Amino acid sequence: MPIIETLAAAGGELGRALMNATTTPLLHKYRAVKYRRHPAAVPQTLSWDWSGKRNRIALVNLLGHDRIEGDYLEIGCDRDELFDAVAVANRVGVDPNRGGTIRLESDQFFATDRRKFDVIWIDGLHTYDQIRRDVMNSIRSLKPGGWVGIHDLLPRNWVEAYSPRLYPEGAWSGDVWKVAFELIRTEGVDFRIVNIDRGIGVFHLTAHDAQLVDLRHELEPATFAYMHANVGKLPVIEWADAHAWILEAKRSDGGAAK
Repeated sequence: MPIIETLAAAGGELGRALMNATTTPLLHKYRAVKYRRHPAAVPQTLSWDWSGKRNRIALVNLLGHDRIEGDYLEIGCDRDELFDAVAVANRVGVDPNRGGTIRLESDQFFATDRRKFDVIWIDGLHTYDQIRRDVMNSIRSLKPGGWVGIHDLLPRNWVEAYSPRLYPEGAWSGDVWKVAFELIRTEGVDFRIVNIDRGIGVFHLTAHDAQLVDLRHELEPATFAYMHANVGKLPVIEWADAHAWILEAKRSDGGAAK
């Protein structure tokens, strides 16, 4: 069975055929046995359902609808499915492998680029360490009244939430969810998680000197069990509420950092 996972990861026609086999009960049983003693394994799950709901394209274009002639930054572009659909005129896409406009890692980009952006989308490396740096750099790179979106904040089980990735295929959020627990405790940040498209974190600044709270001592060792036990503390909202919140923040003086 391990050779199936190896070949599936290799891609190609055979790999794709083998990846289709991952839905079989046999492979699920094999993986259940393989990882049952994993230190992060827990039986609890979260039953998020995103079927029939809006997606990241709708949300990012809502964030930028009043700044069509503005500046957009995307961290992690992959196949450009979002990047090509964003209506903001001046788009910068950063990805070390493919997609976007700049072939760099996000740390390298932020170290040398001093531009400011109206909307920033973060969907890069799915690790807590990296998402913290991307969020901190994005805060410094926002224009007044700008917005940041973060993908993959609502994992459904310990496998999706675990980093490094366990399976070569299927949904994977990694442990980027941990930064949500820092954002809810950060002064000068108005933060929500929209329950669409694997969970999209959204925030704008209400203070220009906002700095991400550092909870690494608490969150670095945390597993999905922590997420499951504390998910009620997260400001998860549905699309209609997110739409109203974003438009109101843009209308009010609170839409721009003071």
